[in-house]
Amino acid sequence: MTRAFLAWSTVLILFGSFNCRADDFVFEVQSPKFKVTLPNMPPMKMEAHPMQASQPHLRFLGSDGPYSISVITPAAAAGMTALECAVSTLRTLGARAGVPPPAQMHKTRVNDNTFVAMYAAPLGGVVRLNAHVLSAVGGTHCIEVHASMLSTSEDDMAPWFEGFTTANIEPN
Repeated sequence: MTRAFLAWSTVLILFGSFNCRADDFVFEVQSPKFKVTLPNMPPMKMEAHPMQASQPHLRFLGSDGPYSISVITPAAAAGMTALECAVSTLRTLGARAGVPPPAQMHKTRVNDNTFVAMYAAPLGGVVRLNAHVLSAVGGTHCIEVHASMLSTSEDDMAPWFEGFTTANIEPN
């Protein structure tokens, strides 16, 4: 019994993962083709955005408890890069309701194809933590994935912001 326990313990240590958090949110869009991975968001069902018929760039929407995600794919000028799309989106982001000016956001470049703008916004008795993950695909579309979480604790802020430093949007 002891040998079996030691053998299994060794196998788990050598080959196992002790990461106890929930699975990442991973979602693939077929047109334009890309995949988004958000490490600190739970998997959730994504459905067609309810306003997609009148605004086709509003693609998908999902929620799970305090978390919500929307996928937006506006048309881009021919050949726009991920950086150009990120800059373009950041210029207009601050004009949206409840969004602070870009100077009050934390912005980071995750990799050559993924950029993130993050901020916290008070909302009644809670704080809405926001991350806009930005990219481009195929030189035809900009990509914006807006993830948010309603929080009642300041302790949620650091892990929320840290988790998006490894977010990724990649062409498929």
